[in-house]
Amino acid sequence: MHRDIVIIGGGATAVAAFTQVVRTPGIASVTTVDPNPVGLGHAFGVSDPLLLCNTSVDVTSLRPDGPSDLLDYLSARGWAARPEDFVPRYLVGHYCRERYLSGRCEAERHGTAVAHHRARATTVRATADGYRVELDDGRRLAATDVLVCLGLDRPRLPELLRPYDGHPRLLPQPYPTGRLRALPDKAEVLVLGSKLSAVDAALVLCADGRRTVMTSPSGRLPAVRTRLCRPDRPLLDSRRWQRLDPRAEDLDRELTRLLLRAIGRAGAGLGLRAQTSSAAVPEERLRQELALAAAGRVPWQDVIAEVIDAINDWTAPWDPALRAEVLGRYRGLMSRYISSIPARNARLISGHLDSGRLSLAPGYPVGIEPVADDDGWEVEWPDGRHERFTHVVCGTGFHTPQLDAAAPGVYRIGPSVVHDAAPEITEDLRLVDPHRGSTERIWVLGAAAHSRTAIVNYLNTAAKQAQRVAAQFTAPAVPAVPAAPSALAA
Repeated sequence: MHRDIVIIGGGATAVAAFTQVVRTPGIASVTTVDPNPVGLGHAFGVSDPLLLCNTSVDVTSLRPDGPSDLLDYLSARGWAARPEDFVPRYLVGHYCRERYLSGRCEAERHGTAVAHHRARATTVRATADGYRVELDDGRRLAATDVLVCLGLDRPRLPELLRPYDGHPRLLPQPYPTGRLRALPDKAEVLVLGSKLSAVDAALVLCADGRRTVMTSPSGRLPAVRTRLCRPDRPLLDSRRWQRLDPRAEDLDRELTRLLLRAIGRAGAGLGLRAQTSSAAVPEERLRQELALAAAGRVPWQDVIAEVIDAINDWTAPWDPALRAEVLGRYRGLMSRYISSIPARNARLISGHLDSGRLSLAPGYPVGIEPVADDDGWEVEWPDGRHERFTHVVCGTGFHTPQLDAAAPGVYRIGPSVVHDAAPEITEDLRLVDPHRGSTERIWVLGAAAHSRTAIVNYLNTAAKQAQRVAAQFTAPAVPAVPAAPSALAA
């Protein structure tokens, strides 16, 4: 059977899927649906050279195994990159774009029809012989198989600001950064958030000399690392990790032992306390962690790539409720260390703090309201103080892509509309229709697979998912089949 594949999404995950699928025999056509040029998605479609990847070249690759394909790409173009380097995000966008274009040419030479529709997919409907993908421009595409590869591009507004969505002095996200750079030179900006997108906002605003205040409920900045690479030798006992019972009373202790042993191997016995800072003041903690990174005393970073794979493999068979319950206990640590920032960014943030251009608020606002006559914002702090800002920027993350089963065989893409009929995603990344009880020929990858894959905002994870999905295409296409229950259903 020849397959006609539609890929929904056009970012790095979509390119990873495309490059794997077009190498598979029996593919008649591959059509990508995304309003932007394929490869230039939300994560890597930025053009600001100030913004770095927070993962190293070694793992920021469309090739899931072996030497980094991104490293080969950069070296061939005269970039003196190393596997451990953090490169500007726009370079990864160009890399994804060029790999898509070269893969397209190769596929067409072998008789596979390739197309790109610059629109958004809104609905996928099951038909007698496959699926129909409906676009927001009215077009409809026939498919035997559908790959949903949507990324994170819909900003999450804090509850305090939802009534003011669309306000001219409210930026719901830092991207594209041209909007930040276009603010008046004397703008005084409140950045909500203290994680990766908030750090990006602060870097751009402070580089142009604008007074900026960052605030978040946790008040914590990400940890500091000098690389995120795959280790030369295994450090983590992954087999033992996979055998852990997520409901065991001693789970915390066993996980801690595994992590400490791995970190000890990475650091030749250097204890974890000697690798981290416990300073209560975020500014001081940042300075201490920068000093540790500069001294090469952060071997914990060399365990992160294995930890990501271990968590994703360990939690993949679980019921979503169990996954949310267990991972929720470690969310703070996972966020701070897995999503740590490059030392270069940390040095810039520290310099802006020392210069006074940037400050970290000691609390999170209890009230934010626009001032009359479009004169900015008035913020009320927990201690009762009031402060004025000309603009507010949200660096508070993004909604995960949503795919809802609006009716039997009808799957709507976008904000959730049917909360009690969310489709399940199998370990093979296939969608299960909650109405029909059938496993569909719809695969979900990357950020869209958040209900099955714990850590999705990581290109190496997307590349591995793409490889797994393409391997399933080597067998003949089969009709939808009844869903199998989760191995660890709640």
